[in-house]
Amino acid sequence: MPALTADSVSSSNWRQDAARIVEELFQSTPAESWDLLLDLRGNLLRGENWARTLDLFLACREDLEADHYLPFYRLRRLLSVSLRLESVNGAASTESLEALLRSRIRSFSDLKRKVRREVFEHSLEQNGPLGLRVVECGS
Repeated sequence: MPALTADSVSSSNWRQDAARIVEELFQSTPAESWDLLLDLRGNLLRGENWARTLDLFLACREDLEADHYLPFYRLRRLLSVSLRLESVNGAASTESLEALLRSRIRSFSDLKRKVRREVFEHSLEQNGPLGLRVVECGS
């Protein structure tokens, strides 16, 4: 399988691809997980609040990845090449979104704490609190 890159993903509609992966999960997941999957699917398609979308992805992954590793691997790969972390106040992270998503973070808040800790430990210049947002590549 060829490596996913931002260029290869941008030529297709990655959000629809991600929504299809989520839709495939409905066949083999318990009904009590469907609300969370529906929210994830809707957020992926709307593309309005990527921090919320990551929270939903991480919640779904925590609940379902043990039984459905491959779909969550595919979603993680799509998210990591289609979204990027952006600092609001100029402090930069040395970790990519892909590396952060490979770790066992549970929420966007955990992700921000991990990046803050990394910025602090590497003595990267930072004035004030770290502002972090998630944006779609090419946006």
